[in-house]
Amino acid sequence: MKIKIFVLLLVLSVVLFSGCTGNEQPSPEENATPEETVTPEEIATPAETETPAETETSEEVETPVVTETEEEDVMPEENETEEGPAINTSSIRKTPYTIRLDNYRAYPSSLDIKQGETVAWINYQDSPRRVFTLTSEEGLFENTGLVYRRSFVYTFNETGTYNFTVIGQSRMDVNITVNKP
Repeated sequence: MKIKIFVLLLVLSVVLFSGCTGNEQPSPEENATPEETVTPEEIATPAETETPAETETSEEVETPVVTETEEEDVMPEENETEEGPAINTSSIRKTPYTIRLDNYRAYPSSLDIKQGETVAWINYQDSPRRVFTLTSEEGLFENTGLVYRRSFVYTFNETGTYNFTVIGQSRMDVNITVNKP
C-alpha cells in the first residue's frame, strides 16, 4: 500500500513539474503583441504639432490680405492684429509638456498650460509592462492605448479645465488647466 502511494505521489510530482516548465513558444507571441500595438504614427504626432505654427504663419499672411483691401481704414486694427500673434507666439512653449505614467501614478497630476501648447503622455510602466488606456472626460479624443515607452500627444486649442483618466487606475488621473496666452 505504501508503494502505491509513493508511486502515485511520484507520478503527480512529475506531472506538476512538467506543467510548470512549459514550452517557450508563447514568448514570441507575447513579444509580437507589443510590436503589433507599437504605433510609430503617434511618435510622428509631435511633428504634426508643428502644424499650428504653420497655421499661425497662415494667419499672418491673412492679415496683409485684409490690409491690402482697406489700407487707410484698417491701419489701427492692423497694428492690433499684428501685435496679438507676436505675443502669442513668444509666450507659447514649443516643446510639449510630459506626463509620465509610471508605478501606477501620473507625474505630474495637474498642469497649468497656455492655449496652443502641447502635452504628451508617456507610458513608463516597466514592471509589469502594461498597456494603459487614456480617456478624456470631455471627449477631446477617442480612448487611446499606450504601450510601454510610447506616447500620445495632444495640442490644446481651447481654454478650460480638462480631466483625463487611465481606465482602472484611479491614481493616474490628470487635471489640465488651459489659460489664454
